[in-house]
Amino acid sequence: MSKAKILPLIYGGTSKAVKRPYECEIVRCKRKTLALYIKQQKVVVRCPLRATKAEVEEFITSNHAWIEGRLCEESLREKQALRVEKGAKIFYRARERTIVFKEGRKQRVMVVGDDFIIQGHQLTSAKAKIQVEDFLIDKASEYILPRARGLARHLGVEHKITEIKLRKTKSKWGHCTSTGVLQYNWMIMLAPYSIIDYMITHEVCHLLHMDHSQRFWNRVESICPDCDHYINWLKEHEHRLWF
Repeated sequence: MSKAKILPLIYGGTSKAVKRPYECEIVRCKRKTLALYIKQQKVVVRCPLRATKAEVEEFITSNHAWIEGRLCEESLREKQALRVEKGAKIFYRARERTIVFKEGRKQRVMVVGDDFIIQGHQLTSAKAKIQVEDFLIDKASEYILPRARGLARHLGVEHKITEIKLRKTKSKWGHCTSTGVLQYNWMIMLAPYSIIDYMITHEVCHLLHMDHSQRFWNRVESICPDCDHYINWLKEHEHRLWF
């Protein structure tokens, strides 16, 4: 297998079809067709080794509307990404709230109306972030752990659970291993309870079916009839829950 050839370039500028220039990365490899990917405001084009420059540029031009749409979508997601800072917005329980720093010796987090209040002594963004993490971990311990075990007991699979972990991961909201370890990302506690319940259900049902077969989804749907809605909600909003 030959090594992929990578050619970075800036596409746009003089072309009337392009509203603004954007960086493209052309990756030549052993494949039969051209494909487009958007990653961190950069367009990645994977193409056959023998594709000509003209073919690649025509492919990019013909997909310009899609590229612009995805770049705008990614830019909006980046702006909406959660930053634990004074005055910033936090998406909590499906409502956008304002982060408020409050001076006080006692460290705590309170949600009052549209304010997400972080109280502490001489708060900085770094200190506030730690407090929010502790707040969410506590919430997850109080909510996720007993409900996961309760559902497993209801399904007759509690004996299969060897451990339930709460862990911040880079891309997953939950995980179930073949050895009975359930893992949940505690950042899911920013989401509505219906979404959290879906995630609990999803992983517990893997104790019955360690795959995503129709049998697995039938079981999930028997507990969460609106699971498609919850899945779509996460796809649309999950970028606002990560920090």
